[in-house]
Amino acid sequence: MERWRLTGYAIPATTAFLLVVALRMGNVALAFGVLAAAIAVSFLYADWLKKRGEIISDERTLRIEEIASRRTLQVLVLALAFLVVVLSILSEKNSSLRSAYYLATGLMVLVSVLKLGLKHHYARVM
Repeated sequence: MERWRLTGYAIPATTAFLLVVALRMGNVALAFGVLAAAIAVSFLYADWLKKRGEIISDERTLRIEEIASRRTLQVLVLALAFLVVVLSILSEKNSSLRSAYYLATGLMVLVSVLKLGLKHHYARVM
């Protein structure tokens, strides 16, 4: 495997590790710092690859990403829907789960509205 590809895998792995460390320490500021640094390093890494002439994405990889994103969103919405149903039933017996129910419902509505909004936007733009 080429070294530059290994670096592409090391960035998210290192980010995940550092996030776990920061959150275990209870340091939210450090966690946000890790996220900001990861975003910056990712952009710099992608820019470096472009300057080297590496092909990061072509039509095939873009199509694969579209399909993977669509499937991920479908699974996420289904999982949220099941979670909402389960939490709705459980929160009737245990009122401490009511806030989790509201959170899951809100997330499901947010994801659904975001998907519809972006679908409408891209239908107009493309």
